Amino acid sequence: QVVASVLAALTHVALGTIIGLPGVILPQLTDRHSSDLYLGINQVALFGSLIHIGGIFGSMVGGVLNVHVGQRITLLISMPMTLVLWVALFFTNAVWLLLFLRTLLGAVQGLVGAASGNYVVEISQKDIRGRLTGFTDTGRQVGFLLVYIVGSLDLTWREVMLVCGCVTAIPPFIGFLFMPDSPRWLVTKGRLDEARKALSFFRGPHYNCQLEYDDIIHQFEQTTNNKMGFMDQLHQMREPSVFRRLVFLVFLMVAVQFTGNMSIATYVVPIFQATNSNMNSYTSAILIGGIRVVGTVISQLVVDRMSRRFMLIGPCLACTATLLTLGGYFCAQNQGLDISNIGWLPLTALMVYTPFVCIIQAAITILRAEILPTSIRAFSAAIVYVFFFTGMFVATFTFPAMVATIGEYGAFWSYAAACLLIALVVGHILPDTSGLSLEQIDDLFRYGKKHILQSVDQKISSPKIP
Repeated sequence: QVVASVLAALTHVALGTIIGLPGVILPQLTDRHSSDLYLGINQVALFGSLIHIGGIFGSMVGGVLNVHVGQRITLLISMPMTLVLWVALFFTNAVWLLLFLRTLLGAVQGLVGAASGNYVVEISQKDIRGRLTGFTDTGRQVGFLLVYIVGSLDLTWREVMLVCGCVTAIPPFIGFLFMPDSPRWLVTKGRLDEARKALSFFRGPHYNCQLEYDDIIHQFEQTTNNKMGFMDQLHQMREPSVFRRLVFLVFLMVAVQFTGNMSIATYVVPIFQATNSNMNSYTSAILIGGIRVVGTVISQLVVDRMSRRFMLIGPCLACTATLLTLGGYFCAQNQGLDISNIGWLPLTALMVYTPFVCIIQAAITILRAEILPTSIRAFSAAIVYVFFFTGMFVATFTFPAMVATIGEYGAFWSYAAACLLIALVVGHILPDTSGLSLEQIDDLFRYGKKHILQSVDQKISSPKIP
């Protein structure tokens, strides 16, 4: 389980480098004196955001692939495509081609996102599922740190792309060649013998996985009656309990993009340059990238010991406070006040903000994987990711325009309001899912907490059959 989760995390290292790339190479691409390609303000916005338009289409294609060939094969298809596109970006000689290839790279990002997350959650035991699912978030943050470090070296933007492509695409492709498919996906395809062998592979030769295997089979038969066609899955998503979960996830996936996380990651060096601080912008970016990794690791250590509700509400409130502080700094700067003695404040605010926003991202990733029924997880996750990438596109594309119209302070105060809204909605809607199996979580949303407690009591009191 751990090895497979690490491999899935490596695919997210690629995602982190793809998203974080503009944050370190835009200063080169916006240098009017450069003999290489030059991007104007609208092209800058497109360069930072078009990957998310590609992600929308990639998610839709990925949903079909996840259903028909499984998450592992989808990832094996995606990694070579990623490498080819990185190399093509290295050789591009036109702005329109640069933007087009970034869009295609985003499409591959869409293939990887849902596939890797679903793969990890479906192979994991319930008592460590939160930590293993968090590996993908850690991988993504390592990707941000990697591209910030490579971008701070004395390399051209083309060389940065080539290094990122080779480092992030090859290792996970080799590793997944030796992994089996998800046992739960195999059950949905009627390949029961393979599912049993895969479950035994992930649990180890000395673990009795019969009870878990029986639960997977029972839940699949109960929720689908063995109907897994396209229209059958759409019909199941219209069930009230499932539809409510989808709407809630769509809200989270869109709203989280306006917490400022993606905008800061995408434009990190330009943001630090705008503070007019004496601190080196690239060094500050590397520091923030390192804290992103630390924050995600912390979320992994506490995720299986903490309520999912608390993992969202507490960090959202903390992010609200830090974003208000950061906006206040830019507001004072805009008013012409002397802020030279607090030039350290933007970096400090972002150092506090970053681990909390990483915990929010980790919690939402786990919820996205947990609360969808196994029978439609692959297809419905693809739908959710369409909204996820739509939100990312809007947030990253509009950030330069927001800065130009309402200033940096207005942009960060808007993000603070979004954090507060998420905390209020989660506190009102979300039940706690920690410590429950995927099948119990589905029952929790279908029948309520009382049904889960009764089910557990029955299992405890039932006689053991030798």
